[in-house]
Amino acid sequence: MDRATLAGGDRAAEGRFGIDTSLRLGQSSQRGRIASAGAFALLALTFLPWTAALGWVAAVLLWEAAITQVLDRYVMGLPQEKALNLYAVCNVVGAGIFHTLAVLSLAHASPVGVALGVAWLSGAFTNIFVYFAGSRRLLWLSLAPGIVAALVGPALGFGFGLPALAISILVLSGLVAARGYALDHQAVLRQLSDRQVDLLDLERKVSVTLEAAGDGLIEYDLRNGAYYGDRNWLAMFGYAPGELAMPILHLEDFVHADDLDRLRNSYAEHLEGRTPHTTCELRMRCKDGGHKWVLTRGRVVERDAAGSPVRILGTVIDISARKALEQELEAARDAAEAANLAKSQFVANMSHEIRTPLNGVVGVAGALARTGLTPQQQEMVGLIQSSGHVLERLLSDILDQAKIESGAFALETAPFDLRAELDCAVELMRARADEKGLAFEIAYSEAADGVFVGDAVRIRQIVSNLASNAIKFTDQGQVRVAVALQAGEGAAARLTIAVSDTGIGIAPDAAVRLFQRFSQADGSISRRFGGTGLGLSISRSLVELMGGEIAVASEPGRGSVFTVTVPLIRAECSAPAADEDARADDALLARFAGLRVLLAEDHPTNQKVVQLILEPLGVELHVVENGALAVSAFNPGGFDLVLMDMQMPVMDGLTAVREIRRREARAGAASVPIAMLTANASPEHRQAAEAAGADTHVAKPITPESLIAGIAAALSPQAQDTARSA
Repeated sequence: MDRATLAGGDRAAEGRFGIDTSLRLGQSSQRGRIASAGAFALLALTFLPWTAALGWVAAVLLWEAAITQVLDRYVMGLPQEKALNLYAVCNVVGAGIFHTLAVLSLAHASPVGVALGVAWLSGAFTNIFVYFAGSRRLLWLSLAPGIVAALVGPALGFGFGLPALAISILVLSGLVAARGYALDHQAVLRQLSDRQVDLLDLERKVSVTLEAAGDGLIEYDLRNGAYYGDRNWLAMFGYAPGELAMPILHLEDFVHADDLDRLRNSYAEHLEGRTPHTTCELRMRCKDGGHKWVLTRGRVVERDAAGSPVRILGTVIDISARKALEQELEAARDAAEAANLAKSQFVANMSHEIRTPLNGVVGVAGALARTGLTPQQQEMVGLIQSSGHVLERLLSDILDQAKIESGAFALETAPFDLRAELDCAVELMRARADEKGLAFEIAYSEAADGVFVGDAVRIRQIVSNLASNAIKFTDQGQVRVAVALQAGEGAAARLTIAVSDTGIGIAPDAAVRLFQRFSQADGSISRRFGGTGLGLSISRSLVELMGGEIAVASEPGRGSVFTVTVPLIRAECSAPAADEDARADDALLARFAGLRVLLAEDHPTNQKVVQLILEPLGVELHVVENGALAVSAFNPGGFDLVLMDMQMPVMDGLTAVREIRRREARAGAASVPIAMLTANASPEHRQAAEAAGADTHVAKPITPESLIAGIAAALSPQAQDTARSA
């Protein structure tokens, strides 16, 4: 084959390749052309004299090794048009030299010779059409030597006859096939070119997008640890293009020491196949020595023959602004949590400070009510007691709301008798309804009976709040509490309590904000009826904590219906019988005479309240001012009961209880009943008291009834068993 044929595009067509490019391609494929010529010469030795085959090879070598080198250098110095013309002439001469073998093979007239000549010329035609179809001049000049060889060769071998004509036609028909192949080849090239254009367009769009976003591109060579960053990466850290030498061989010099392990772990997880890509937020050193938060992502894009990862490509995104915002939010959260903690501590302290004098008011009034009083005096004492209870309830509402807001509120579930608990709640309201001349009724469905598991105290609180509001806002008519129970799957049930009244009702726009804190249907109501607006808000929060719902249906002037629905679990065990507890309390009261009680209380008013309640019952009361004195005064077996305040100077009540329990343990003595008598009435304080070794907890302000009930609980056999096991 000629040089143009074997180069495979080495001589580029006009308008497609430059002359310099064609010459370089020709030089790069020179060895291939010589090797191909040598292979055909060896085949030709089977039928041609060796002198002819070797002579042809020598001519090819002379053309390729000497003549074309001189011509190529000369062509490179010519203008484009002259260079193209000379290039075409060189192709004709080269083709003539290369096609000489085809002429000799066809002229031999042997089957092998004809086959070799046809194969040579067919390949030449195909390559010429592929690489010179873009230039008609180059195409026909390059085809001309091959066409001549196709006509002359058979005529020399077979003469001017039908066989020669048939062979020439056979060879020249290859032109048609070669043209078709060339057209297909060009179509494929056009498709590849279009795809290349699309790829370049996509690459341009990605590059523009990354540049607009300011994200950096990185490349990481896992073989030598070389790290490359593009100009966006450099700009991100304050470097101008070319200012920082690439590649970076020690990336750890640019990564904050505290983030190195996180980065290494991210790469390790990806390289082990546990993650689809690396993702790591870290701080990297900038040119000015500071550090910037970035998000780096990457994935393996190249592996070696053994399947080991070789190269990672990825992006680096500046997230310093986001990190600054996160730090601000964290600081704001910490400040809010600190403020909430301070508020909780303030509320707890205020609870203690308010309950202490309130204990004096309620306790003394209760003790006074047990003395012989005239009707007028009894009425005044009753007024003091009711005012004290209202103040205590207001304080409890504020504390409950504070705990609900802080998320520290927890329900306490236990088995309880549904009817007994609700009867207890509504009976307290019945007296208030009677005072206003209102009919008061509670009705139960047949299913609303039995023992259930839930927070009985909070259910009573909800019913009391709703019934109290109903009575408050009803001047005439009735208040009705309807209790129904719908059984569910297994022991599950759904309790529905509807509290209805014939009061003033609620406007639709006011009903929307009715369950908000400190909200009432009308601002004037607080002046007419009183109240803080916390009751319904707390009731809603309690219902939601139980997993239930609360709703209101009302019409101004026609009353309201508040409906509460909460889930309950029917209990298999029975609640304690009220009559049995009452008999136990009566038996206990009979034992009060001569009962030796140690009272640790720092406030003189509270000391006096306890004295006024217990001394008339024959109790021998020993009073000390702090926990340290209580521990000093205590001797195992010396007292039947200890009443211990929680907050006291010198030594607090919890520490004193723990020390008393240690003394009993060292002496091997039985545990004396201990009741915490304190203004700290929250569940966590009760739990802390039980953990210290106390048997029960009596919240201030105390009444004769609550104190006697607390002592009864501390002296009960169950409490004693618990104390001994502790």
